[in-house]
Parts: sequence; C-alpha cells; structure tokens
Amino acid sequence: MKKAFREYHQFTEQEYISLWEKCLFVFDTNTLLNMYRYSRTTVETYFNVLNELKGKKQLWIPHQVGLEFYENRIDVIAEYESSYDSILNILDKAKKDIETKYKDHPFLDLVEIKKQIESGLSTAEKQIKKAKEEHPKWMSSDDVLNKINDVFDDNIGNCYDPKKLSDIIKEGEDRYEKKIPPGFKDIKKSDDRKFGDLILWYQIIDKANETKKPIILISGDVKEDWWLEKNGERLMPLPQLKKEMLDKANVDFHIYTADRFLEYYLKDRAKDKTVVSEVRKIRELEEQRMMRKRLEFIEQDSVPKMFEHHLIKCVHEFDIVDELLASNGEFKSGERFKLMHVSQRIREYRNRIFHGNISRITVLRLHRYIQDYLTIIDDLIQSGELNLEVATKLRPHIDRLDHINRQINLS
Repeated sequence: MKKAFREYHQFTEQEYISLWEKCLFVFDTNTLLNMYRYSRTTVETYFNVLNELKGKKQLWIPHQVGLEFYENRIDVIAEYESSYDSILNILDKAKKDIETKYKDHPFLDLVEIKKQIESGLSTAEKQIKKAKEEHPKWMSSDDVLNKINDVFDDNIGNCYDPKKLSDIIKEGEDRYEKKIPPGFKDIKKSDDRKFGDLILWYQIIDKANETKKPIILISGDVKEDWWLEKNGERLMPLPQLKKEMLDKANVDFHIYTADRFLEYYLKDRAKDKTVVSEVRKIRELEEQRMMRKRLEFIEQDSVPKMFEHHLIKCVHEFDIVDELLASNGEFKSGERFKLMHVSQRIREYRNRIFHGNISRITVLRLHRYIQDYLTIIDDLIQSGELNLEVATKLRPHIDRLDHINRQINLS
C-alpha cells in the first residue's frame, strides 16, 4: 500500500535524514523578500546557512523566483521606509483629534492634558525619527541585494521562452478551473501573474528531472493550494504535488516554512534560537497581513467589511489564550478532550478565514465555538484546574476575546 500511495505518506525519521542529505533546497520569492524584514543579526545568520548550502551544491532558485523578487523588491523596501512616517502621522493625528474634537470639554483641562501628551510622546517621536535615520538606505546601497546576488548568482534556473510560457498559461486556465495545485487560489487575479506559482512549479520539476535530486521547497506561501492541512495544522505538501513530482521527475518533494527549516538546520546551535523566533514572528505577521489583504476581496454581501478588524483581533487573542493554556500542563480527561475538540474547530475556521473562505456561516460558527471555548476555560478556572499564574495571565486576554467575540456575532 505505501509503495502504491507513496504521496499520501509522511516521511519517516530516517527518510527525512536521507532527504536532507540528498536534496536540492529551493527558496521561493517571499523567503528572499523577507530578508528586508529581518534584523541584521538574523540576516547574517540566514546568509551563513545559504552559503553553507551553496558550498554543498544544495542551493537553487527558479528563474520565476528571481523575476518576482526584482518586481517586488522596491515595494517591500518602500513599505518599511514609509512606516516611520506613518507612525508619526498617527501620533500627530491623535493629538490633533483630541485638541479639535474635545476642545470645549467641560470637565477636562485640555491645555494641561495637551502639554502632558506632547511631553510623553516626544521621547517616542525622537526614537522613531532616530530609527528612521538609522534604517538601511537600500534604495542607494543594498547589502541584501548584493548578498542575494552573490549566493544565487550561479544557482538560478533559466527563463522559459515565450511559447513555453504561453503553453503554461493555457494549461493553467484548465488546471485552475479543476483546482489542480499549485496556484489555483490565485485564479481571481486579473492578469497572467496569476500563473506565477504554476510557472515556478514547472521550473522546479524541470530542475528535479535534470538533477534527479529530491526537492525541499522553503516557502512563505501558506495557501491551501500548496499545503495539506488538518485542524489548522500544516502536515505536508498536498499529495497531488508529491505525486506530480514523482510522476514527472521520480523524486520526492517536501515543503518547509522558513522558520521550520532554520529550526531544523540550526537545532544544534543554541545561540541561534532567537533567529528562529524572529523568522517565525515575521512569518506570522506576514500571514496576518495576507489575511487582511484577502479580506479586502470579500464580496460586500458575504460579510460586512466592518468585521475585518474584529476577525483579525479575534484570532490573534485566541492564539495567545491557546498558548497560555498549553503552558498549564494536563487537565482532567473530560475537560482536556472538550478543550482540544473546540480548539481544533476554532483553528479550522481561523484557517478558512485566513485563506479567504469567508461567509456568514463561517463567522457565526467561529463565534459559537469561541463562546464554547470561553465557557470551558471559565469552568477550568472555577474548578481550580488552572494554576494561579496561568489564570492571572489569561484573564485580560479572555476578557478581550469575549469582548471581540460579541462584536463578530452577525445574528
């Protein structure tokens, strides 16, 4: 059975070891663009890893990744350069709003309050301006670009000719209609860029065919047209992808997020644990940003636009509460299984929302499960099952989650 349905099986520990020793590590566009989002220490560590892989001849990127990197690089740089001014504008607007909207408040001395606000914010504003001055000037001198060019200069695939690209686009239309991965989640994009993932995928298959090496893709793409998920957990690449790689190149295929890849690669280097934590945090922030972006495409008659902010805050608070509960240890069996069941369902609906599959019924069910979740937690607190330290840390997050959950009730 396993031999006949190899694509449905996860690798054993020994198979993972063999895979890492023999494979070609392929990096996607997001993993390269995120180099502009990491601290200098993390970037240095990451590039040390890339150069080690280069030395072992295990490093490569498709031409499509290089193209997308150059097309999006300036936008990512500009996004961070403009963030300082955006924060300063928010602070300035807040001060002006207080002054104009409440200037005639009968019970507040707005003149004195304004002085206190300006005094309190001046230090923060100075820090923001200082950080802006010290921010790397990548538009004029880009050390990240230089490092990427150095490490991938001889490790990038060739561009497809126009006819090949045209054939892939025609085939892509049919694949996307049938929801054949990867890339079909991009079907609503308006131009041929919707086929970027498919072009990248074919270039990876071609490289696998050429080298006869298994492929490990390091990816920042978390859509369900790449991953097999269960109860909110990403288990492995979609079996359809593994099978297509086996059928066309006769090699194995696996995917890691950047933080999971570095976690395994740096597991014997204790000093680099903070690097993994930062890469994971950036991935989570990017996932939240992508969630907000997808919410912008929701049709007006599905879920009111006002709920976007509430949904994002809701799943954020749930993640914090779930992590705190995990730190408590075991509960008595009945409560533990009830909590696990409800928590898994919330993760399932959280992921549906993250991937843009939002409807009124999805939001209502999320609301209901969070109600059940909060009830179970309250019972645990009342019964003394939660230790005092965990219960104390939980309280503000439980209250916020309850408040937000009331706001996303569409009934």
